Amino acid sequence: MAAKIYYDQDADLGLLKGKKIAIVGYGSQGHAHALNLKDSGQDVVVGLYKGSKSWAKAEKEGLRVQTVNEAAQMADVIMILLPDQSQRQVFEAEIRGGLGKGKMLMFAHGFNIHFNQVVPPPEVDVTMIAPKAPGHVMRDLFTQGPGVPALLAVYQDVSGKARDLALAYGRGVGCTRAGVIETTFKEETETDLFGEQTTLCGGISHLIKAAYETLVEAGYQP
Repeated sequence: MAAKIYYDQDADLGLLKGKKIAIVGYGSQGHAHALNLKDSGQDVVVGLYKGSKSWAKAEKEGLRVQTVNEAAQMADVIMILLPDQSQRQVFEAEIRGGLGKGKMLMFAHGFNIHFNQVVPPPEVDVTMIAPKAPGHVMRDLFTQGPGVPALLAVYQDVSGKARDLALAYGRGVGCTRAGVIETTFKEETETDLFGEQTTLCGGISHLIKAAYETLVEAGYQP
C-alpha cells in the first residue's frame, strides 16, 4: 500500500489559532520546534526545570519559559522533546497533572508510548510528529525554505480532530513543506530501533570489518 504523504495544502495552520503550545525540553529538537513554531506565528511556551542552562538561552531567543508543570498546565498542546530515558519520570511528576479533556499530548518518537513507559490518560489526544533530521538541520532548512520531512502518527483520537491538529503542528514546524508521511507509533518505533541497532550500531561496523578482511585475504596490503 502506498504511503500517505501530506503537504502544506493538506494542513490547516488555523487550527492552532488560540491554542498555546508547550515545548518540553530545549535541546536539539526542542529549540528547533519552539523557534519554528514561534516564527510561524504560534503561541509557544518552553517548559524547563528550574536551574536549566537552557532557560536563559530560550529567553534570549525571544521565547517564554516556565517550569514544565506550569507549561503543561497552561498549554493546549504539549510536545515532549526530552531524551527517551527521562520522559517517564518527567511525565509522571510534571506533566500528567496538567492534562485534561481537550488537550493533545505529542511526541517526536514513539518509544515511550509503544513500550508503555508513558501511559496517557484516556481523555487526551495523543499524536506524533517526528522530523527526520537533527534539530539544527531542521531549524536551518526551515529558515532557508524547504523544511524537513517528518512522520505522523495518531495513538488516541478523542476529539476526532487529532490528525488534523497534528498536521497543523507539522506545518507550523515546517515539515509539511517537504512532506509528512503517515505511520503508526508501533511502526515508527520499531523501524527506528531497527535502523539504529541493526544498521548503525552493528551492520555498518561488520560491513567495514568484512570488507577489510576480504581485501587483505585477496592479497591487498592492510
